[in-house]
Amino acid sequence: MHEQKTLLERTVYHVRFKGVMYLSKVYDAANWSLHEDNFTQLFYEQNVRQFWLPEEISLNGDLLTWKTLSREEQDTYKKVLGGLTLLDTEQGNVGMPMIAQNVKGHQRKAVLNFMAMMENAVHAKSYSNIFLTLASMEEINDVFKWVKENKYLQYKTQIIVSFYNNIKPDDIVSLYKAMVASVYLERFLFYSGFYYPLYFYGQGKLMQSGEIISLIIRD
Repeated sequence: MHEQKTLLERTVYHVRFKGVMYLSKVYDAANWSLHEDNFTQLFYEQNVRQFWLPEEISLNGDLLTWKTLSREEQDTYKKVLGGLTLLDTEQGNVGMPMIAQNVKGHQRKAVLNFMAMMENAVHAKSYSNIFLTLASMEEINDVFKWVKENKYLQYKTQIIVSFYNNIKPDDIVSLYKAMVASVYLERFLFYSGFYYPLYFYGQGKLMQSGEIISLIIRD
């Protein structure tokens, strides 16, 4: 009676006799001991040096100032952060990953994926930490409902995301268009959103929230 084959033996059998050994491509590993170019590892080192987490910034000091703002100022501030959250979410979930998927080089892909994590898990979460400190859950839910229903915010997000979704494999033109769209998002769209929080920050108001914006700009 034959003994039952182990998992390793079954795997070897399939490799030898079932054709698995005939691979359609060769997989290579990321070799960080060699530079792929003269800038990617510099970007990696810079990103790691300035890494931060939302929980490192205490926001309780903004509560007193928040209560002195008018209802209109509070509403505008929350909606600005809601719009920034949407852009960070799409940049982290769609933009950076799709660009990373289509660029050449393991190190470049790794740096872009690191940046994607920062967009959603750090920047977007930072805005939520501000919400949780300054607003009620009902107010927070209203902001995110407004984000979904605001046609102008949805339209500009759709324009940017369409360039990401239109990237074609081995098509450098569509990839470069997506990269340009990413720069527009990171500059014009984000910075127009940063204006209002920085306006208060410059007046010595909502300083902790302004510090978060400063860290995001640094990234």
